[in-house]
Amino acid sequence: MIVAIAFLLVHSSSPPKRPPSMLFYFHSTVLNETHPDANTAQVVAAPRSNLTVLGYGTMVVFDDPLTMDYSPDSTPVGRAQGFYVYDQLTKESVSAIFVFTALFNQEDGFNGTLNFVGADPVLSPYRDISVVGGTGDSELARGIARLSTQSISGVTFVLKVVVTLFYF
Repeated sequence: MIVAIAFLLVHSSSPPKRPPSMLFYFHSTVLNETHPDANTAQVVAAPRSNLTVLGYGTMVVFDDPLTMDYSPDSTPVGRAQGFYVYDQLTKESVSAIFVFTALFNQEDGFNGTLNFVGADPVLSPYRDISVVGGTGDSELARGIARLSTQSISGVTFVLKVVVTLFYF
């Protein structure tokens, strides 16, 4: 009996994969009248300014697909769930605080989550945000995620996310 329990404990959970890096694409369509099924919604909005149509202080909540490559029809690897708040809006720049969790499915052999937070100067070609933790295969992960906007088409945008991870 003790041997059977020990066997189950040893073989029931495999060790985390702890990937040193990851690449995925974040696809977002902002909710509006023409995209009623979009998974992004503006939930809190400050009064509009004449600087931008986005609105300083606007909070947007999302639940967006993550894929293996640029095409929205490519292999899904999970979902990004979180929010961003526009915190700097001038005629020259737009920035948001970006907070989300990437929930990975097991389609690509990776199981778990990664948590991201940081300033996102939207108009910069490349920007880095922090990886502040993870679960499953990325348990105790820390690192950097480099974001780059691949396309913007109307209310849809695609971000390339290149992640470098370290484990403690």
